[in-house]
Amino acid sequence: MYRLLYYIICLLLFSLPAFTQARFHGKVVVEGTKEPVAAASIYFNNTSIGTTTNSKGEFDLPEPGLSNAELIVSYVGFEPLVYVFKPGGNSSRIYLFELRKKEPIMEEVLVLPDASRKKYLQLFRDNFLGLTEEADMSKIANQSALFFTKPEKGRNSFNAYSDTPLIIINKKLGYKIYFQLQEFYFNQDKNMTSFFGFTRYEELGDKKRWVKNRRKAYYGSTMHFFRSLIRDKLDEESYKIFLVKPDSSLGLGKMDIAYPVTAKQILTADSMHVGEYSVSGKMKIMIQYNREPDSKTYLKKKLFVHGSLPFGFRSYLLSNNSDFKIDQNGVLLNPLSVLYNGYWVYEKAANLLPYNYDPEAKN
Repeated sequence: MYRLLYYIICLLLFSLPAFTQARFHGKVVVEGTKEPVAAASIYFNNTSIGTTTNSKGEFDLPEPGLSNAELIVSYVGFEPLVYVFKPGGNSSRIYLFELRKKEPIMEEVLVLPDASRKKYLQLFRDNFLGLTEEADMSKIANQSALFFTKPEKGRNSFNAYSDTPLIIINKKLGYKIYFQLQEFYFNQDKNMTSFFGFTRYEELGDKKRWVKNRRKAYYGSTMHFFRSLIRDKLDEESYKIFLVKPDSSLGLGKMDIAYPVTAKQILTADSMHVGEYSVSGKMKIMIQYNREPDSKTYLKKKLFVHGSLPFGFRSYLLSNNSDFKIDQNGVLLNPLSVLYNGYWVYEKAANLLPYNYDPEAKN
């Protein structure tokens, strides 16, 4: 009996390393002086995996389990540093990150009276968080950190920036989100918005409370579509895609014609980067989703749409560069390379889920 117990304990002890999650260690210093940076934020972009440095500038994190995950190193007054993490490295290695002091903003910051600032904040909120129920149940806790500038070109347009991460409390999906805003542009005349940044998620209490809402937000989202595309499961997940091209062969002048295509016809695996895919060429893709998204009823009431709407929804994806890239987690690697039109216009930052989100997980 005792000998059997002894062998079981030994087996468990020798088996522990196989179940221990790999760790990622590093140190953050100031470029040039090598002075350690305490309380710097260290996190894997768009995940809940993060920490801060200690008084010696040191940190320790679990590996994210994602290929090509972006490690973000940031501190107020310094340029954020982005390191593309490759899993399976030497866990005993100490990585050194040097932060460079941020250059002052050269654009002229708009000094706005209260009424005008309130208008700008509402425009920012609608075009950053979106117009969905998730957006209406979200709050930017530190919106006083936002500043607005005028771009070089474009009337009725503005840029926005923040020196500190925006803190978003999303009570619909149960997240506290830290969004390091890198770029935001809004043009009212063209009804166009683009923004980019780095994101860290924290749970608002027990995540089991939010399972149902997160699943509803996932199905029909851009993440769901991109995952279905790279896994060649568009039909199974109720998507149809069409390539939209101008055509004048019908004798009615040049007009757009939508041609049905498959995932294999537009998507290519990247031979240089394992787990990455690209859609090549400047193109316009029409996406038809043949399920009823959860947010549609709410949007209909908010936008005062009368009468019945077609089943499902239709969105358009326009690539404004020669190609755009997606990784195996359904993450758009160059988000500023595409523009959305149609249904996805209403879903923005408040509807985003962490990159490692799994709708089939129990919690």
